[in-house]
Amino acid sequence: MLALLLALLAAAPAERWSLYGGETLPAGQDAFDGEVGWPSTSLGWTHGLTDTTDAGVRFDVLYAFESTTDSHFGLGLRVPLRGIAVRTGRVSLLVRGDPGFKVYPGNGTPWGIGLPLTGALGIAVNPEVRIALGLHVPITAFFAPSAQLVLGTLFGFGLDWFLDPRLLVGLDAHVGPVFSTDWNGSRLGFVTQIGIGYRM
Repeated sequence: MLALLLALLAAAPAERWSLYGGETLPAGQDAFDGEVGWPSTSLGWTHGLTDTTDAGVRFDVLYAFESTTDSHFGLGLRVPLRGIAVRTGRVSLLVRGDPGFKVYPGNGTPWGIGLPLTGALGIAVNPEVRIALGLHVPITAFFAPSAQLVLGTLFGFGLDWFLDPRLLVGLDAHVGPVFSTDWNGSRLGFVTQIGIGYRM
């Protein structure tokens, strides 16, 4: 049974694009997307660089401090960089970094530099659906009002559903502990977002 499942997964190539399903854009193509949910609303643009890499820019309106349940308004700007480490048939292993800047106005106005890292194992269930299992590691170094390092480990999944080859809707859900050098112990961190993307 396991051999049959592996054969089916390797039988056909994956749909070559995703928000959360562990795939990159083909070289030279562009996509625009938006996300809404917790902890932010985001708008972004992505450009395919090579057969296995893409990059873009995203603007975030933040509702919570570092994906925790602590409500706090903030703004962010980041540059997502995605690459396929392994691709075979319907399965891909994607690695991603999102270097950027964020600020939380009020309460001393914390601001800092973020470098969240993500790994996602993506699987094309069929030509219309991709799923991914992944680990998201939020990392942010704050420099004001005092130095603080925030680090988390969020486990979860992603889902992309292609309404047509250019238009998809998706779901991203991750949960896990978040730690800070300013806190005693950890806090609950979670991400639950619905996304929509359009490939040009």
